[in-house]
Amino acid sequence: MARDQKRSEKLNRRSFLKTAGAAVTATAGLGVASKGVAANEYETITVGAGETKNITVGSGETFENKLIDQSASGASVMIQAEGSDWTIRNVGFKGGCSAKNFGSFSMIPSVSSGSKGLIENVYMGDGVETNSANEAEPGAVWVNANTPHEGELTFRHVNIQKYANNGLYASGPGAAQGAGAGGPVKVEECYCANNDIANVRLGTPGSYVKDSVIENTDSPVHHPNGPNKRGIWGWYVPITVENCDVSVTDYEAVNGGFHGGEVVVKNSQVEGPTSGSVKTQSVGSNPKTKIPKKVPQSAEQAAKGN
Repeated sequence: MARDQKRSEKLNRRSFLKTAGAAVTATAGLGVASKGVAANEYETITVGAGETKNITVGSGETFENKLIDQSASGASVMIQAEGSDWTIRNVGFKGGCSAKNFGSFSMIPSVSSGSKGLIENVYMGDGVETNSANEAEPGAVWVNANTPHEGELTFRHVNIQKYANNGLYASGPGAAQGAGAGGPVKVEECYCANNDIANVRLGTPGSYVKDSVIENTDSPVHHPNGPNKRGIWGWYVPITVENCDVSVTDYEAVNGGFHGGEVVVKNSQVEGPTSGSVKTQSVGSNPKTKIPKKVPQSAEQAAKGN
């Protein structure tokens, strides 16, 4: 059993709280509730060397058409969205995240009970900065279990690559709310590649991955607890994978059964081993791993909102 399994969701939550407390709050002047932005226009948010900016998005707010330039040495950004009916749209992260803390994430969303949140047309493809051993600690997205996440959260047309502590890490609410609880996380027409631990990790009722591509094309960034290199990892409850192309041959393409989880794969193409509780319906082994048409392939393209 990999060491990351032994550390538990609780450790990552504690680490996040420590990191968030040390972050520099930088919401003023960033146009969080932006309106009337014309097509192909965007604002650039530049993060200085050694700086961490913490951007917050609250109930009813829209954070859109932003290019976040974190290419300076030691620069990183943490976007925290919580509450009800918020949107993050047309956002591109330029440059690898340089955060060093265990439990750091570039985006931490949660949705209040009975409401919705949307993360759409976002580029996180530049990943993280690594050390000489190709190791790093930050993850891309952690769905917040502390707030907690109880509503419906949708990721659509999101590009996540080369993060160490999972790409889309969304199993936490299943533990915090008691195994089998928490709000659904819906992954639609996304691209996740070369993320360590897992590219997509789900664990709440109603969660699914649809019309998406997940692959490892080269050696992913290594987390100190890894490398594990999973494609899709299901925790706590049954989750669904439908009409997806998954190619992960160097570890596990699909893993189900952890803490009672199960993955049901339908009408998909999967290349690579599976383990645990995985059920298949109309599944082949010849995935087409092109980035989906509507997924942005650069920070600038995402910010423009094409």
